[in-house]
Amino acid sequence: MPKIGDVQLGGLPRVVLSVNGESPAVAQAAGEGVDVLEVRVDHFDDPLTVERVVNEVKVLKRHELPLIGTIRGQSEGGKAKLADGQRAELYKKISPLVDAIDVDLSASILKDVVAVARRNKNTIILSHHDFQGTPSEATLDEIVRKAIGLGSDLVKVAVKAKSESDVVRLLQFTVQHRQENVVTISMGNIGSISRLVFPLAGSLMTYTSVSPTDGQIPAKQLIEDFRFYYP
Repeated sequence: MPKIGDVQLGGLPRVVLSVNGESPAVAQAAGEGVDVLEVRVDHFDDPLTVERVVNEVKVLKRHELPLIGTIRGQSEGGKAKLADGQRAELYKKISPLVDAIDVDLSASILKDVVAVARRNKNTIILSHHDFQGTPSEATLDEIVRKAIGLGSDLVKVAVKAKSESDVVRLLQFTVQHRQENVVTISMGNIGSISRLVFPLAGSLMTYTSVSPTDGQIPAKQLIEDFRFYYP
């Protein structure tokens, strides 16, 4: 089973808090029981210099929680306008400081980033996001096969739910692929239940953020729910 830092993935669901830098809300969530911090470098305010990003990551390490370093491209939900070369350089600099690296499955820099992550013994998360809808089962299967073939330790699939049937289809997909280290999320208000239920089907982690969006459940509520439903 892959690890992120000292968190053994499996058993109780792991709550990942996406952050765009240090803040009192991050400290509060860490105290409430968040398991992992995802450093969304692509959500940092300008200027996104290497020195500034490295310093921000070092500050977040003080919470003594495993860190995932993520620098999304704009097509996958990233906010910063970063050229591929800039993203690759930032990944290279933060890789020694974090426990895991999350890179878009569609990224042209994927192979280079995976090589860097391997050298630094990072857990490798390869991600696919679809903000328009939920793909067919065949397409979802292909996403997992591709990610595993490219060296993933975990495969993250986050797709938009337009109906309850979309949520059910992704739930069934999660059950079928639970032995392949998947993280699955149905985004949007209809998909909020996935944040709580999909870990039961085999999703290794669930995500929230300091400012919840896309159907995310606030960290405190999510942790309380997990403690109740997953004793």
